[in-house]
Amino acid sequence: MTTAPVVGTAHRTPQEARGPGRTAPGRVLVEFRALGPVAATVCAQPVDLGAPKQRALLALLVSQVGQPVPVDVVVETLWAGHPPPSAITSLQSYVANLRRLLEPERAPRAPATVLRTSPWGYLLDGGVVDVDVRRFGEHSAAGWRAWDQGDAERALAEFDAGLLLWRGQAYPEVADAPCVVPEVARLEELRLSVFEIRCAALLAVGAHEVVIAELGAFLKANPWREHGYELLSLALYRAGRQTEALEVLRAIGLRLKEEMGIDPGPALQQRKQEILNQAPALDWQPTTRATVSLVPQPKPDTDKAVFVGREPALAVLTEALAAATAGRGQVVAVTGEPGGGKSALLTRFAARAAVPVLCGTCPEHVAASPLWPWEQVLRAAGTCFTDSPAPGPVAELLGGVAPAPTDDEDASGVALRRFEAIVHYLTDVSRNAPVVVLLDQFHRADPCSLRLLAHLAESVRSLRVLLVVAYRSDEAPVLAETMAALSRGDLTRIDLGGLDIPETRALASAVLCREVCESTAEQLRARTGGNPFFLVELLKPPTGQQVDDPSAVPLPPPAREVALRRVARLPGPAVELLSVAAVAGRCFNVEVVAEVVPVGIDAALESLDAAIAAGLVVEDQHRLGWFRFAHAVVAEALHDNHGRLRRARLRRRLGAVAGSPRRRARDSTSRGR
Repeated sequence: MTTAPVVGTAHRTPQEARGPGRTAPGRVLVEFRALGPVAATVCAQPVDLGAPKQRALLALLVSQVGQPVPVDVVVETLWAGHPPPSAITSLQSYVANLRRLLEPERAPRAPATVLRTSPWGYLLDGGVVDVDVRRFGEHSAAGWRAWDQGDAERALAEFDAGLLLWRGQAYPEVADAPCVVPEVARLEELRLSVFEIRCAALLAVGAHEVVIAELGAFLKANPWREHGYELLSLALYRAGRQTEALEVLRAIGLRLKEEMGIDPGPALQQRKQEILNQAPALDWQPTTRATVSLVPQPKPDTDKAVFVGREPALAVLTEALAAATAGRGQVVAVTGEPGGGKSALLTRFAARAAVPVLCGTCPEHVAASPLWPWEQVLRAAGTCFTDSPAPGPVAELLGGVAPAPTDDEDASGVALRRFEAIVHYLTDVSRNAPVVVLLDQFHRADPCSLRLLAHLAESVRSLRVLLVVAYRSDEAPVLAETMAALSRGDLTRIDLGGLDIPETRALASAVLCREVCESTAEQLRARTGGNPFFLVELLKPPTGQQVDDPSAVPLPPPAREVALRRVARLPGPAVELLSVAAVAGRCFNVEVVAEVVPVGIDAALESLDAAIAAGLVVEDQHRLGWFRFAHAVVAEALHDNHGRLRRARLRRRLGAVAGSPRRRARDSTSRGR
């Protein structure tokens, strides 16, 4: 066992945390979040922190909460060593603005309580504010104490609570400031250590497969964490993958020698010998019943995953979980266009759920075996509920002993027996605790998995199970038969549309780490339709550049590729029609485009039907014969896919057709309708 390190702000004395002149902590007035872009909540309401330098000032003060920050340090940080003559005046204005935001009910001329002035500079009073950095430290310390006391489940709960506070780099607005760099480095090292010890706790409760998945991503982002490789090799060994465990140790040993010129540490060398000798000490020994909730954890890399909005959808899922907990199982279908935030919604809901969450997903680029997403769910159930052994057909499926059911009639009995065994197994485990089953990307599921979903849905209403299925709306025809079967029961649908303007503004501000004005948010939403993927891609600045107007940046390659891939899934005539239409603009007259292609109007409308079904085009309800691209991003991608000469020729032909007297007469008639 290890000794809990000093974490959070515990290195300051209580008197320092309260600030000079305070004898006891007051009530919390403001909550700050600094494990990601700085944010503040006053009276349970988020506040707009204003301009970038004002936000940076607040981030600097939060990083030193309870301690005064000298004015010269503030000026040096905000203006990077090159302050203008008006720097002090601007600083005083920022302080006054922040005081109004943080204490909106403070009477005129009353002394500030939160952001105070001292003889040594400005400080945030640690006695009346709460900071997520401090709470992360408290959860980490509590987790280490529980771990040292042998309570792995309690340690897991504390580590999970702490890690879920992270939304990105700590203090990103001032992370390079000399006085903040040590604290950022300390917090990052603590985060990595907490992630590793959390994996050790998962191993202690038998969640070997979960550790393998999470440490794989972790070590790609942090390739020199030897303790991580030690834990990964143990997880692989316990999962019956001894060869892979030894390969992990061999690879890191070779890399250390070739790139660093050193040998692996004693712990790695000892682990290798233990695996070679199949030491009994490596075997997992169950202690108490493991009730760990297998929820998706924050990515262990430096990506800033931002989640905004979707509160109505989360409310529906929460209500469905409450019904399932009471014994009225539910089925919820989450649908939306690609990049619309379905997976992010499921991850956020899983993080909020206080019950075991069993996840399965369908891979996109690999041909998976039948029932693959259900295998993931059942493995997670076996890890979570060790005192409920899997019945024979389920164990055979997980062990790959019996062949998977096929479409042949002779195999129908085998399939039905296996389906029934899976239903009985989930029924058994849900008696111990309510269970959430999340099936993501289910439009890629194999026919066997779809039939099992329909079969389970017939029984779920009598179970303590919430079954959530997410799929792409443009792939709905693939699931038509399955969804029809689900609709015969009590099915709840959540259709994720685009983010609205306030949500778009919140997302843009969080990604850019600065406040985005409402007009920019409106332009971003008009360009992307509120699609979170397109929004984030547009907001990513080119390397080494500052994005001044995110709504006007050129279309990034990832967004272009995704848009073109969506179009390429359409039939060939529809692709050609949309390619020409994109040159006409986001809105286009189908008769004009059809004449330029050229193609008959009936064939053009048939192509548009396919594009509408795919969510790429919508019909104009005010002008007969007019349509528009659902996302300007798609129109941009198609437009830029043409060469300059071809675009010029198409524009001339479109203009000639639209400007003909016969066409003007038709347009006048259609407007009259």
